[in-house]
Amino acid sequence: MSSYPHDVWTETAESPREQSAAIRVLVAEPDTASRRLICSILQSEPDVKLQCIDNSQLISSIQECDPDLVIMDIHASETRRASDWEDLGIKSPAATILTTYDSTSVTPSTSASAELLIKPLNVEQLQLAVEAARFKVLRARSELETYERSNDPDHTERKRQFLQRVAAESGEKIVLIRVHDILWLQSFGNHIRLHLKNATHLVRHTMKNFQALLDPMYFLRVHRNAIVNLDHVDEFYLPPAGNMFVQVSRNHHVFRMLR
Repeated sequence: MSSYPHDVWTETAESPREQSAAIRVLVAEPDTASRRLICSILQSEPDVKLQCIDNSQLISSIQECDPDLVIMDIHASETRRASDWEDLGIKSPAATILTTYDSTSVTPSTSASAELLIKPLNVEQLQLAVEAARFKVLRARSELETYERSNDPDHTERKRQFLQRVAAESGEKIVLIRVHDILWLQSFGNHIRLHLKNATHLVRHTMKNFQALLDPMYFLRVHRNAIVNLDHVDEFYLPPAGNMFVQVSRNHHVFRMLR
């Protein structure tokens, strides 16, 4: 029989860089069945750092873990009289998912940017809401990184610390590829396929090890098997239903699911 979390941090041996890349999620759900369902789904996501609580210490938990995504009941007593997160002295998370038993429930803490889910929760709707929240988190990070990059006098020096060229075998030749020219990278067993505008190359690396060599200001992991170069991303596409995609380069239409 499977066991479900009650109050638990999902901890793994990660480097500081991997921890910063993880999406921090706080689940503050008083309904035990709903909390178990939400946490069981999120625990299977490799890039999620998860904390599940029963809603009794919502504010202190947010202040402690600084989550990217908060999933909480709309009637949480600690937020019921607040118009927004700032009223509570809390930095607004990049994404919020609200749960309720009553679809007509409206409180001052309800935000137009928050997803609203009706309990008992539907698994498919929950997964779509999590994907939409993931997109908001990635977009917020990309915007912040772009701002910091434009205001960082040490950016050029820091850039030298990361991989600038990669060697790949091509027949009887070894090709030197500029990392900036890579559109996206695809995991391929113990290899990585590098996608350029007019060619692909296979190099022997694991995705985790290769990602550690790339500048996170430019390269974003959008899928467990894919990394994109933000300089070549045209748009993140969020359809009304179904999965989200990334369009990489107008002349090289590659779509990768954000999942």
